[in-house]
Amino acid sequence: MNGTMQRVVINAVGMEKRTALMENEKLIECAVHRPTKSPLTGNIYKGKVQKVLPGMQAVFVDIGTSKNGFLHKDDLPAYQQLSGEAQKKVSISSLIKEGESILVQVVKEESGDKGAKLTALISFTGHLLVYFPFTPHVGISKKIKESQRAMLQDWGDSVINNQEGLIIRTGCEDFPKREMNQELESLRRQLNEVQKCSDGKKAPDLIVQPPFFYPLLERWINHNVEEIIVDDYETYQHVKEYAASFQNPFSVKLYNEKEPLFRKLGIDTDIEKALSPLVWLKNGSSLYFNVTEALTAIDVNTGKFTGKKDRSKTVVETNKIAAQEIMKQLRLRNIAGMIVIDFITMQSNEDKEQINKVMREALKNDSATMILHGFTKMGLFEMTRKKERPSLLETLATRFDRHMMDGYILRQETLYYEMDRIMKEYAYEDDEALWMEVPQHFSEWLKKNPDKLKHLEKQHDIKVFVSIGSSNREMAVRQSGKIDEIRNRMLKDSH
Repeated sequence: MNGTMQRVVINAVGMEKRTALMENEKLIECAVHRPTKSPLTGNIYKGKVQKVLPGMQAVFVDIGTSKNGFLHKDDLPAYQQLSGEAQKKVSISSLIKEGESILVQVVKEESGDKGAKLTALISFTGHLLVYFPFTPHVGISKKIKESQRAMLQDWGDSVINNQEGLIIRTGCEDFPKREMNQELESLRRQLNEVQKCSDGKKAPDLIVQPPFFYPLLERWINHNVEEIIVDDYETYQHVKEYAASFQNPFSVKLYNEKEPLFRKLGIDTDIEKALSPLVWLKNGSSLYFNVTEALTAIDVNTGKFTGKKDRSKTVVETNKIAAQEIMKQLRLRNIAGMIVIDFITMQSNEDKEQINKVMREALKNDSATMILHGFTKMGLFEMTRKKERPSLLETLATRFDRHMMDGYILRQETLYYEMDRIMKEYAYEDDEALWMEVPQHFSEWLKKNPDKLKHLEKQHDIKVFVSIGSSNREMAVRQSGKIDEIRNRMLKDSH
């Protein structure tokens, strides 16, 4: 153990599900899952080929969602089975035809007007192995020591047939051979079940959707995680079952206090802070995040420099603190794509190398793929971070004023799911009704979508009166109680 205590917190009551990873009581990563018909990473579909695009060497596949998915030639089993020479010559038109059914998995979710990115080289992930039924290759986690690799490689080569492939994950470091064999059999069974299920369905159709917490737990679970806390009984049962399949099961706790779990642990406050473009650093300097569609620009602003003596030393120290915080914030905010950082100007290459070193070190804590390009001639630091799901800001907020730097307001859906959580809190009381003050844009949205509020009222068996509050971000309960009392109070206040 390295003194790091991590816990996974799952808020699954209500329609919106939220999963958070905390380290030493601080939020370090968070994901929001909303009821959606759009394809999620890991989902497996029986798709129907809509259009073959020889120019792009790709096809569009109808998977039954609003946008067709995109599948490239390289991601077809038929292409992978060809020799290197044949691969160079082959055109996609000879590998796949319009109207054909095909089993595909989502690699990257829809974003903007782009459909999901798909692969027909589907994979099944276990704790120790990732199993590829149609990709003949054995890979070993880079984190495994050199001395272990040959033995694991031999095992991998001996257990697969000519079409299959594996990635041997970090958990196999001490070669738990029996567990590895068992897991491989279990992953092969999963493939059989998927194929059986797919045979009985007509394309396009959803075949497998992993539970919302699954892809995250697969990435987050390591020996630092001491417990998982869940606030919903059914989800708790699923997570317990999942946890039991590990060699060293960790503790799963059910939370059932009245105060909402994310509020109790301060996660709500941390999420709110992660939407602000400004982050203060402990020495009085700050970071400013300017997120655009094309790239994210991060400014490091100097604090009050103390002492005139060694300015260059202070600059490097400030830049080091900024570099560590930037890497934490990229993970917390889930910012992806091109990232440009404007550190405080440093003249010497040794100083720049110190910053490079801090950035390389911090890379290890993030499971997303990142490439550091380093300082350019203009002195800006460039890097990229792979996009796996929309950022926190994209999910929760929307731009309403292009001219204002912090021109974001919370999306109507964000406020709607928050309303669902607030009403759930009052379900314990004997109140007939709530009077809530909400942001103006949300009040207008509720007027246009009256069925949305009706749905919540029916679900929680409580009447809601809405008026416009002064904040464009927060909602507050002005009063709870009997319907008549609230009506009278609202009338009185309006005169």
